[in-house]
Formats: sequence, C-alpha cells, structure tokens
Amino acid sequence: MEIEKRLTMLQNTYAVSIAETVNTYEKLGVLETIVERRKERQIQTAPYLNQQLEIKNIEEVFHTLSEIYGCANWTVKKTEDGYVAEATSCKLCALSKKMGGANPCDGWCLNPMIAMLSDVCKIDRKYITVESTLMNGDCCKITITVGTEKQHSLEAYKF
Repeated sequence: MEIEKRLTMLQNTYAVSIAETVNTYEKLGVLETIVERRKERQIQTAPYLNQQLEIKNIEEVFHTLSEIYGCANWTVKKTEDGYVAEATSCKLCALSKKMGGANPCDGWCLNPMIAMLSDVCKIDRKYITVESTLMNGDCCKITITVGTEKQHSLEAYKF
C-alpha cells in the first residue's frame, strides 16, 4: 500500500475512534468532566508538543495539525491585531454528528490548539477566542489577538 493511502487510512481510523469515544462519553454523562481534565493536561503538554512538532508560530499550529490529522481544512489570515483561522470542513465533526451528535471540538481539537497557540505566542488563552464551530455553524473560526504582554496587562486596567 502506498504511504499516502496508509496515512489517509490512519487519519480516518483516528477520527472514527475519537468520534466514537466522544459519543460514548456523552452517553455515559462524563463528557464535560473528561474535557475539563484533558484541558488541564493539554496546557501542561503544549510546550512539549510544540517542541516535538517544531512549531514556532501561529500558522504552523494550524498547518501542522491539519497535515498530521487530515481533519479540518484550516486557513489562517493575518489581521490588524492578530490572526483569524477558519475551517469550513472537519472530518471529526461530521463523523461525530453521524455517530450521535456529541461535540468533540473542545476536548480533542480546540483546547489542544489553544494551549499550543498560547504557548507559542506566549499569551494568555483569553486572547484566543472561538467564534464558532462546525458543530453549530457553517465554519470553525478562531481569532487570536497578539501584542506585547505589556499591552495585554495594560488592558486589564481599562475601565
């Protein structure tokens, strides 16, 4: 089997496995708890992942994860005050909807990416906003506001 076909098969198998797991957690009533626990660990593991994947900037978080998992079709655009990333299709969302409708976005996609973005940008995660997801809209959209930490800490004192 060609390497590209193997990679696609592994990506599809992984997405099906996650979708099945998320729907099982939802049926057992433990999805929220598991997502919160994963979020804590993802904050701790993000620096390691960025290092292992050689991710050094915002665009690389989205492009590298898209390449590895073959799931969402992320595009990243620079804006006046940061970046906007959008995906108009996601294999994991589509599979999860077909398998019961449980939301995989936070625990298996967005929270890990936000942790990685926060680490690579050296900004607080409050400057990374999920505007929409494909579970409840026509795209997944994330805005990242960047600037110096001094600028961000001064914003806290505005009334």
